[in-house]
Amino acid sequence: MKYAALKTLIAVATALVATAAWPQQPFDIDPSFRFNAQSAYIASLLPLPDGDIIVSGQIALPGEWPAERLGAKLRPDGSIDPLFRTYPSMGGKITPWQDQYYCGVGQVVQRFFMDGGIDSSYKALAFLPELSPIQGGDYHVFPDGRVLVSGLHYLLDSIHGYVGLYGLIWFTAQGYLDSTRVHRTANGAIFNLFPLPDGKFLCSGYTTVFEGHALPSTAFRAMPDGALDTTFQAPAGYVNVKSVYALADGKLLIGGDPSYLDNGDTVNLMRLMPDGTVDPTFHIPVLRNFNPTFGGFISKMVTNITPLDDDKYIITGKFTEIDGQPRGSIALIDTDGNLLGDLFAGDGCGGYQWSETTEIWGWFNNIAGITQCYDGSYYIYGGYHGYDDGTTNDTTQRLISKLYGLNVGINEQQPSPVQALQTAPNPSAGSTVLSTGTAMGNAELAVHDASGRVVWQAAWPAGEERYTLPAGTLAPGAYVLRLSSGLRGPQPPQPQRSSATAAVAIVYTGRLVVMP
Repeated sequence: MKYAALKTLIAVATALVATAAWPQQPFDIDPSFRFNAQSAYIASLLPLPDGDIIVSGQIALPGEWPAERLGAKLRPDGSIDPLFRTYPSMGGKITPWQDQYYCGVGQVVQRFFMDGGIDSSYKALAFLPELSPIQGGDYHVFPDGRVLVSGLHYLLDSIHGYVGLYGLIWFTAQGYLDSTRVHRTANGAIFNLFPLPDGKFLCSGYTTVFEGHALPSTAFRAMPDGALDTTFQAPAGYVNVKSVYALADGKLLIGGDPSYLDNGDTVNLMRLMPDGTVDPTFHIPVLRNFNPTFGGFISKMVTNITPLDDDKYIITGKFTEIDGQPRGSIALIDTDGNLLGDLFAGDGCGGYQWSETTEIWGWFNNIAGITQCYDGSYYIYGGYHGYDDGTTNDTTQRLISKLYGLNVGINEQQPSPVQALQTAPNPSAGSTVLSTGTAMGNAELAVHDASGRVVWQAAWPAGEERYTLPAGTLAPGAYVLRLSSGLRGPQPPQPQRSSATAAVAIVYTGRLVVMP
């Protein structure tokens, strides 16, 4: 469905729901949320079903001692939950797992409870006697709790024959070295690790030799077991990947720090063919990032790629213009890389001086990512002061802002209590089992895609606590699931039905990623 059609759907839904208040356009600032922070940045964000959010990064609050914390739980209005505990490893990427979450920063990956407490049953990798961390990297959590960690680490596991430098290391669900898997050698740090729909991983960093193979590019693809995929040849040169989105045709949209290719090109966003070569039909946009403190242009990057529609993608990062057009760290592009004016045509995020010095790196102006929440709204987050959505210029915005979503009616629902809908497997490439843990009466399942549209609905089996979503029901992508009660009786599936006519009480919510 094209964006124009979505706007029509929103208008119709607004007319149908007399009680719905929608004072702004989709992706405009929701002023009901305000985070009273001064610096420095939010690196990752985890929405919770009850409207709270867990944030990770480096946060300084006015008058607080110590001056900086590395994580927090925010209430729906942006205020901090004072009961939430935070630890030094709460500074990087957050990954939900069952009713807990992992968080990693630098050389440490730990598992937490939702109150911020550390799960002591999981051994943090930095404290293992068989491992000496050298350079932190990234991590990936499997559905069973196993963890794949990148970076550069020295292993001392002589019993199993692993002694030396390794870039990909496997850990059990308890945090110990996994003796059933093969750890992979590297001569440099693998900073970023991106799971792909087929179970493989796109890796990038400073590695030039992996498993004894000389690499033509610092970006490469690893098989599900970590072995090098020799059929994938990324463009030669220094390719620093920060974000990846896999397209249905096997191609990859990749963004990141400037990639310096051997052909002389310097790019931040490109599309790769299934074999890793550059897609020549993709328009490579020119990003620039002006620093008023320095009085010139400094490093720019693309940190996140989020699908909005079948041919539109939201990109965020550190930039002030794209192809000569002003864009404040957030923009909309089409599949071929062309800049669109449908959304984010305002000045976007504003910069600020992080430190009291005049060093150029003390200037922050970036949006690290955009995440959809259970109520259909979106959060943007990063390091910025002020945000201009094109309608409202709010100079008091700090580090994280709430934006209106596309689906009218869901924002106005305030269900209480809301519980998590369990999904397994997740991500899924086939059928998916959804579970509430308790038998349900009359209830309806609604599945929303990344743009907020209802793409699937079905009556939940009466008296059952589980429902199997058949394989092939959903196209590859990210989805929000809502189980609503208060129905008058079972109803047949009605794909594309407006969310304005959904059931009045949402009691379970969840998220699902569908792989090809």
